[in-house]
Amino acid sequence: MMKLISQFNLNPDRIYGVSKRTNKNIATFPSKNASSYLDYSVDFRRRFQGNEYITRGSVTVNGVGLVVSSVSCNASYLTAFIEGGTASHTYFLTFEAQTNLGGFYIQEMILSITGQQTEIKQDYLYLTFTEKIKPPNTRPPLNALKINNCYLVSDSSFFMGI
Repeated sequence: MMKLISQFNLNPDRIYGVSKRTNKNIATFPSKNASSYLDYSVDFRRRFQGNEYITRGSVTVNGVGLVVSSVSCNASYLTAFIEGGTASHTYFLTFEAQTNLGGFYIQEMILSITGQQTEIKQDYLYLTFTEKIKPPNTRPPLNALKINNCYLVSDSSFFMGI
């Protein structure tokens, strides 16, 4: 899927310039936080001849969780807008560009995902009207009555509604 974005400015920190010679090593983008939505670009200019430019392109991800929302091509740049990813995982991206002169160029990239997947643990304070009521040991439902950071439980063991 390709979309042309008319008012987009590339972020120079996330552009990889492809060298004219074939590099056996796979290049690495700056890492991305799992919660961020960022653009990553590959500049194929050094491999082009004369007035060659990108007409179509695609970006594929090897792995689950990282999503390429859209792809944009502008002259020598192929830009992928990327979201998601799993913290502490590394993804393998393949940028494929086709040009007006019939050229087909591929650049493989590595993108590491940072961030922490935290599990929220909280102790809830319950107030009951009698001692026979056993408060739940899970979080209160959305219809619980909360007053001064305490949850009220009725005699019938139901939460009081708001």
